[in-house]
Amino acid sequence: MPGKVLIIEDDPTSLRLIEYALKQRGYQVLATVNGLEGIITAQKEEPDLVILDIMLPGIDGFEVCRRLHSGSQTARIPILIISAKTQKDDINAGFKAGANDYLLKPASPTEIISRVESLLSKKITGQARMVSFINTSDIAGLSMIMVNVAAALVEQEKQVTLIDASNSSKGRSGKDKVSSKQQGRVILEVETPDNGSQEPGLETLPSGLRVLHVDDALDGQDGVSESSLDLIQKIGKANDYLLVDLPLKPNYFTSSIIKASDLLVILSDYHIDNLLAAKNTVTLLKFLGVSPEKMGVVLVDPEGKTPNLTANNMKPYIEANLGITLVEVVSFDARMYQLIYLDSQPVIQSNPNQKLAQDLKHIARYVATYNYSGPEPKQSKKVNPLTEVRIDADK
Repeated sequence: MPGKVLIIEDDPTSLRLIEYALKQRGYQVLATVNGLEGIITAQKEEPDLVILDIMLPGIDGFEVCRRLHSGSQTARIPILIISAKTQKDDINAGFKAGANDYLLKPASPTEIISRVESLLSKKITGQARMVSFINTSDIAGLSMIMVNVAAALVEQEKQVTLIDASNSSKGRSGKDKVSSKQQGRVILEVETPDNGSQEPGLETLPSGLRVLHVDDALDGQDGVSESSLDLIQKIGKANDYLLVDLPLKPNYFTSSIIKASDLLVILSDYHIDNLLAAKNTVTLLKFLGVSPEKMGVVLVDPEGKTPNLTANNMKPYIEANLGITLVEVVSFDARMYQLIYLDSQPVIQSNPNQKLAQDLKHIARYVATYNYSGPEPKQSKKVNPLTEVRIDADK
């Protein structure tokens, strides 16, 4: 992930500490001490990210942010503001000027690196919202949840592409792929245009949804492919949402996708073994740097015969034991699976009045209304200066 970072900061102590933290992680660092010089450097060097102070000599950080955000060469460069201006109006002004994140001083190197890595990983998605789905149960066909969420978003006139990474580097058997073949038929059968204009591994479903198959994009290569990440970024620039079907056990490539995701939805049935697997997945995601606020769980009733398995009944249990949001409980019996299988199209289109269709639309509403900007920045807590060096507030 390391790339080129431009720091625009006039305080020598803050500049040295940020520069040291970045170089320790392998980043190439450029530095300027005033706003105008920073803008010129950004236009010339086109860094991967800009770290910006507000109180600068000459033009202030807000104006620098506005100019970078409106410039043709610099508009897509993520901007992290680090400032001692802690008032809500200042924070709002920073985001309004075009900042992607706002960190309050005093800030530790650990906090800065975390924000930098988060913003740089976001570039993988080309600024589309990336929502990843992880199936912790052994129920076949749960990829249809993601497909229906995508179809519901398309009904809201959103541009959506599905990314099938469920079989990436043999992360999962092929039984539950988005377009998996079963008994000679293809669920949500793929239609491939003959004009040759599509990207490798990118296919179109009859419903109009597009699917990028990571295995095809990797073209048989072992491990992460820079070309496949470039392809995801290219697709992301033309979409509002990227919905990703991930394997239960992440590899290097899918770990990159996890870190770039804005929201991760865990699919599980209510049996204790699968709930334990869901809890272990939450622990793993936390280890990879994903906050619980970015996770949600969809519980599945595989038989459709458990009347007490409702969102209201299960919410306290999920929040207490998994520590994440319960998005919805869906009934998914064998008869409904067969119906989806025969129709070869999203259930929200073929059977829009079914309860399952309504539950799936509720999941789509959750995805559409989720607070992707995250919680309001909080003042960093003071720490023992003997245990960690922090960047002091501007004097």
